[in-house]
Amino acid sequence: MNKKISDSAVTHFLEDVTDQISYKPLRPSIHQELESHIKDRIEEYESQGLSLADAERKALRGMGDAIAIGTGLNEAHKIQKSPRLAFITALLLLTGFVLSCFFRWTPEQMSNGYLYYIPGGILLVFTVLKGYPLLIRHRKILASSICLLYLAQIVIFFLSHFSGRRFGVVSTAYFATLLLVPVITVLLYCSRHNRKKFLTAALVCAGTWMLLMYTSGLYLISDTAAAIFLLSILGTVCFMIHRGILSGKKKYLYSCTLAFLVLLGSPLFLTSSGREKIKAFVTPQSAIYTTWDDTYNGILIQELLSRTSLTHGLLLSPEEMMDYGTGAWYFASRDPRHIGIVGIHTDKQQQEFQEKVEAIEKQGGRPRYIHYQADDVTLWDILPQHYHNNYLIAVCIFLFGWLPGLAMIGTIGLFYWILFSYIRRIHGNLASSLAFCCGQCLLWQGVFYLLGNFGYQYAIFPNLPLISEGQLSILLNMLLLGLVFSAYRYDHVIEEPVNYRPITSG
Repeated sequence: MNKKISDSAVTHFLEDVTDQISYKPLRPSIHQELESHIKDRIEEYESQGLSLADAERKALRGMGDAIAIGTGLNEAHKIQKSPRLAFITALLLLTGFVLSCFFRWTPEQMSNGYLYYIPGGILLVFTVLKGYPLLIRHRKILASSICLLYLAQIVIFFLSHFSGRRFGVVSTAYFATLLLVPVITVLLYCSRHNRKKFLTAALVCAGTWMLLMYTSGLYLISDTAAAIFLLSILGTVCFMIHRGILSGKKKYLYSCTLAFLVLLGSPLFLTSSGREKIKAFVTPQSAIYTTWDDTYNGILIQELLSRTSLTHGLLLSPEEMMDYGTGAWYFASRDPRHIGIVGIHTDKQQQEFQEKVEAIEKQGGRPRYIHYQADDVTLWDILPQHYHNNYLIAVCIFLFGWLPGLAMIGTIGLFYWILFSYIRRIHGNLASSLAFCCGQCLLWQGVFYLLGNFGYQYAIFPNLPLISEGQLSILLNMLLLGLVFSAYRYDHVIEEPVNYRPITSG
């Protein structure tokens, strides 16, 4: 029917239906869909010989009660809330904020730098409310902006490589690598119907990755970021295959995905630096040379954990703490040159101290300078330098015992269980893929952090999302977590694009 429906009973019916829809941006599409359906019904009845007015009345009677229809549609297409995930997120964020206020373990935090939790929280709320809708509606602008940002990162990378100066590339490259996970997930979803172009782009990106990683990439990107990236991508692609988002024979897709990611991860175990880090991760005791080594910190943490009780904190005598602080407990029977030396404050004793240090260094030793003695030594003196943020779970066990520490681990585990239980409920292909990849990034950071707290540190320490954060990491992790919230929130109200083409340059 070419006639436009006038201000009649049909118009009032449509208004009554759409008034029940709580998510207002969805009202026009529902109005249009119902209007089209009613028009078809009216045309059918008119073809049977009914007048326009009679056809309208009969079509509306067949539709049923407008309020009931609108309520049913609203129930099926309403914004979803996630109270359990919101509660445990707020609890862990508050825990991290309180701990950072209490410990103040960096110069930035000593000058109220712990307030970065505030912009982190603001970014989380903004991403929850606007993140997924912005991604769907402005994906072309976002894609262009992300391309420019990564191009700038690559330029910084090569400037650092050829000049020998880092230009802050280590921290930015770490987080840029993790942010690649959701970027690649969205590109993979967009390109799944045009495999030839995607495979070409994938091969070019893989070649660039391999070139960088086999030259100086591990020095600038970090093995930890690369490992989290590869594990997250592997999990996400397998999830997309399992749900049928990537079509094809599943066994073939699984095999190709695993082989491709093993190839990309080969620098982590084929290069000399990669093999050294894996050796230090699997058998830290075989890679200890001085008290400055991360592997020594891991063995020290394991030793102290073994001496901590279930119900109360670590109890040591001053003499025992001095042995742990100087490293004498480990190096006295192995290589005494690496035992720490207590600093002296008088001029004569300071000169003797310097001469002793120089003599030991000439022999190949690297002793620590110990600025405490048995009469004032504390637990904080004997722990690794960055114990507050790197060993937060272990410190909790040292202070309160194993049971409170296990409760903390259980709470963190509960957060991840709730997170993935919400992700599992997301039905949209793009929404579920995006949420799952963001959850994977958060999960693997937590896994590597937990392993490090039990003495098995792989490369550099990651952050513990929500609890042990830095000024850049909290922005990344709040963005990732916010996208999970947002994808779940708008899963039933935003129609995701199905057949749009991947964005290419040129």
